[in-house]
Amino acid sequence: MTTENLRRTLKSGGLSLGTFVLEFASEGIGALTARAGADWVLYDLEHTGWSLDRIRPALAVSRREEIASFVRVIGPHQHLVTGALDAGAEGIMMPYVESAAQAATIVSWMKYPPQGVRGSAMGIAHDLYTGGAPGPKQEAANAFTVFLPQIETPGAVEQAAEIAAVDGVDVLFVGPMDLSTNLGAPGDFTTSEFTDALTRVGEAARGAGKAAGIFSVNDDLTRRAIDAGFQVISHTADFAIYQSALASKVREIRSWGPAIES
Repeated sequence: MTTENLRRTLKSGGLSLGTFVLEFASEGIGALTARAGADWVLYDLEHTGWSLDRIRPALAVSRREEIASFVRVIGPHQHLVTGALDAGAEGIMMPYVESAAQAATIVSWMKYPPQGVRGSAMGIAHDLYTGGAPGPKQEAANAFTVFLPQIETPGAVEQAAEIAAVDGVDVLFVGPMDLSTNLGAPGDFTTSEFTDALTRVGEAARGAGKAAGIFSVNDDLTRRAIDAGFQVISHTADFAIYQSALASKVREIRSWGPAIES
């Protein structure tokens, strides 16, 4: 399973790099992300308005690639979590997790009995339509599914150590825009309050033997997160990568042409 690669990387102290898909949910986007060298791809249902039907084809392709396939669901509801897992998600990101109790409840939705309460349907997308005894499949799924609760408020930062200590939590994942907004400085990732929050989340994750992650919007934030011990880094998202790369090349090509006086 590709999440085993992620776990090995994190255990060795390495970086696990990926990106968010919010615009281009084409069938091949996961494969393209894998070819680019990323370790994981996340399909976002929180800010896109997409349903599972919209991303199922992309999940079907990326599940057959050497890349971990995650889904961010809209909110803490059992049917959203189990539906995404049954559609093929290998990990769940949950926005606005505020407490260890909430994290433990979400973990229970992700795991089959006796570890949790996930309902069983075999021979479908999540187990790649294969046959076989359900017991070993359930045990394997319990081991490889990844949970990434998002830390996005001062309260969540305060509870970060307790959330990280929950069995089944794998990555404390900072949403920087929401966190900075809830700290009173939207989009400013340089304030002492934000920097202190990064430090606390990183320390909480390491203290529990877990990893810290972040959606990074620029190289400065990436470097600061890595310096704070963060290992799971999203290089922005598909729309930003496309726009930045195209703008850079358009400017370059224009510079090759004749100067035009205005």
